[in-house]
Amino acid sequence: AGTALFFDKNNPRILFTSPVSGVVSAINRGEKRKLLNVAIEPDQTQVSKELKVVDAAKANRSEVVEMLLESGLWTRIVERPYGVIANPDATPKAIFVSAFDSAPLAPDYNFVLASEKAAIEAGMAVLARLTDGAVHLSARKGAEGYMESIKGVQFRTFEGKHPVGNVGVQIHHIDRIAKGERVWTVNIQDVAIIGRLVLTGKLDMSKTIAVAGSEAQKPCYKRIIAGAAVESIV
Repeated sequence: AGTALFFDKNNPRILFTSPVSGVVSAINRGEKRKLLNVAIEPDQTQVSKELKVVDAAKANRSEVVEMLLESGLWTRIVERPYGVIANPDATPKAIFVSAFDSAPLAPDYNFVLASEKAAIEAGMAVLARLTDGAVHLSARKGAEGYMESIKGVQFRTFEGKHPVGNVGVQIHHIDRIAKGERVWTVNIQDVAIIGRLVLTGKLDMSKTIAVAGSEAQKPCYKRIIAGAAVESIV
């Protein structure tokens, strides 16, 4: 886990790393050889690559960027407009993180992230080094949990119906993107993954998802590793 599988041909610095240790069992391509997925048969006993970790409070920005690129976690940072992987050579005017999802059947992040406060704080400290502007953290009003105590961020609350939890809606109300500007967004569970890298030096791509909907015989939460096949869950 943590070793490179492939890279972005337009920017070879951007690595996509394996979430598990194992053997590549298939490389599936579509039309015009478009890469659809890389299938990995995981080992019974998982082994993680020891990754170089820097202290976000002391390291310079380039060192923080290199840490995220090597680990493959740079791919979790999304640039807007266009919703593409962020350019490591660019600097956004701000970074936005939504700590709740208002979509139907979405997981309750207060439950999902109950034990992840240290990782969230460590991840936010990393994000703060990537921008000269603010890191904005938003939560649902009345269900803030520990999010309002996270340091180094600009905290706000939102209320109302879906899509109020969508980070794009929050960007619109907090700091709109003008022509020529760019902002970055990161999913709150990916912030925790970045934080765990800083705290442990290892890539831990585990997260919690909700298995729900009209076809779910036993609605539940599942702790999975990102990239797990849906058939292994349902």
